Amino acid sequence: MKFRVIGMALALICAVARAEGPLLGFEIESERNDNSGITNHGVQIIPGWQFSEKSLIHRVELLIDRDQDTTRDADGVLAKENKLFVRIRHDWDFAENLGYYIRGGVGRSFNNQRSFNYAYVEAGVEYRFMQKWAWTVAFREKNAIDGASGQHVAQFRTGPSFDLDGNNEFEIRYAKGNGDARLTSWAFEYVHKF
Repeated sequence: MKFRVIGMALALICAVARAEGPLLGFEIESERNDNSGITNHGVQIIPGWQFSEKSLIHRVELLIDRDQDTTRDADGVLAKENKLFVRIRHDWDFAENLGYYIRGGVGRSFNNQRSFNYAYVEAGVEYRFMQKWAWTVAFREKNAIDGASGQHVAQFRTGPSFDLDGNNEFEIRYAKGNGDARLTSWAFEYVHKF
């Protein structure tokens, strides 16, 4: 049932957006829980589709995520997590070198403690200070959507991105989160547009 709903949502998104082409992203992230001192390492594979600049929706992605803590918690549990997340993105430019984006979606966390559904919304501003370089400042609000406790985190995210050419992009993000957990993370992402 859940996969049918996701499939129907993707079909609706594709119907209102003009096709441009596929993309594939790869991300590695290291996140430290400042409350417990435990560090978590994650890897994401991100297949997606880029749409025309004239479309309301500019990108649809499926985030396939695998995370694992580096040490056991106070109860002796080594947390492991797999996540699937469907994300959509809208971009718009205020000026030639200043724009914004809004992205968000819904997903499911499958882990060895308690699986749950979650969602987030992220709004950001991007300043392009050279032809290939940009700097992003964003705010992300994330929470469980099925009543699971301890999942609400608000994050400040920032960092540079570099367009190697029209098809290859690199970005580095620093994130600081507060809420049910205090988190600090670094992420590196590479995206190739076909």
